[in-house]
Order: sequence, then structure tokens, then C-alpha cells
Amino acid sequence: MDEQARLPRPDRDRPLAEVFAELSGRLCPGGPHGEIDEWSIYDESFRRIVAWAQECGCYYQGLKPLREGGREHDLSYDEATSTWLKFTKPSAAGYMVAFDAGHPAMEPALPLEYFERLLLHNELFEDTVRFVGIGGELHQPRIITRQEDIVGDPANEAEIGVMMERELGFRRLAERFALGYANSMAFARPGVAVFDLRPANVVRTADGLIVPIDTIPAKLDAVGERLLGL
Repeated sequence: MDEQARLPRPDRDRPLAEVFAELSGRLCPGGPHGEIDEWSIYDESFRRIVAWAQECGCYYQGLKPLREGGREHDLSYDEATSTWLKFTKPSAAGYMVAFDAGHPAMEPALPLEYFERLLLHNELFEDTVRFVGIGGELHQPRIITRQEDIVGDPANEAEIGVMMERELGFRRLAERFALGYANSMAFARPGVAVFDLRPANVVRTADGLIVPIDTIPAKLDAVGERLLGL
């Protein structure tokens, strides 16, 4: 069968907020679906998310990406809809930024933390990332989301800075806080920080619009703000 024909239809996608609300009880320790031991929370979270996807009809067993991506995602391009399907790595949910060590550090995210990150990205940058389903193999599932294909060129560092600082009210952080790939930038304002901003993750459209397409945002409490010097 043509791999394009096997791609999930966009009319079956669901808003991230709706999915997050449904999964919060299932994947949260102490929730109504039973306690999750802290030593097995990662594996148990994926077991439960697969069971939920099977119940909801959004489990695409064996569906795999068509091309390899970076450290967090692999990809399939849906020509019919001009969208990208983004698959997390098998049994993984990307990264999040934690401050438990007394400084910002990238750590593997739990599924709920991954959804929170995507919701915050949508909110900050008016993006429309949506939830597609769960693919991959039964014991190596992948979370699948859909994102519009933004046509353009990589934005340069100066353009990213103008967008973040002048338009969105962020302040660029010192290089020691620039987590992610080499030459990434980090920005913060009260309540939120954004990491892994770099030309490969930000597009300049033909109209000059600067569009972040892949970021690692993090909500900040008082401790996080203090550590970042806000």
C-alpha cells in the first residue's frame, strides 16, 4: 500500500487541550485510574496512553515515520494536506526543561509534560499543532502530532531576537542558559522561558513573518525566574 494513503486523515485530529484533559487523570500519579509508582512512571505512562488510544480509535499500530528527524522527532510529510506528521522517538516524549538541579537542564519528558510543552508553544506563537494519535509498535509507541508546513527560509539570529524581544516582550538569556542544539538561543519573560530557538527551528516566510516551528517552552515559577535572573 502507498505510504501516503496510510497516513491518518486530518479530520480525525483532536485539539491538544482536549487530549491533555482526557489523559491528565490517566497519566497523573494518584489519579482516578490508579497510582503509578515513581520508578515505573515512564513505562506505565506509555502503557496507559496506548490503552487509551486503542479505546478512542486513534491507535495506528505499525505506523512509522517516512524520514528521520532530529533528537526528538521523526517525520512524514502529508502531500495531500501540506502538513507534517511529527512522531516522537520510540517510547519517548521529547524533552522538557527542569530546574531541580539549581539550574535549567533538559530532561526526558513524560507524555503529559510533552503535551503541556506543545500547548504552551501553540499559545505563545499562535501555532496549530494538533494531536493525531499513537503509532509505532505496541511496546515502542510514538506520539504523533500534526503541524502546518510553513514555506520559507531559516530566520537568522537577529530576526529571531527582534521577534522575541520587541514583539513578544522576552529577554534574551545568557549563553549558559541556551539549552538544545549548538548555537541555540534562550529567552524568558515573567512566567515563561523558551529554549532551543535557532534558525533551523524558525522560518521566515515570503511576507517576512517570523514563525517558530519547534521550540521547548517552559513555565516558570518563582524559583525558575530567580535562577534565570528575572
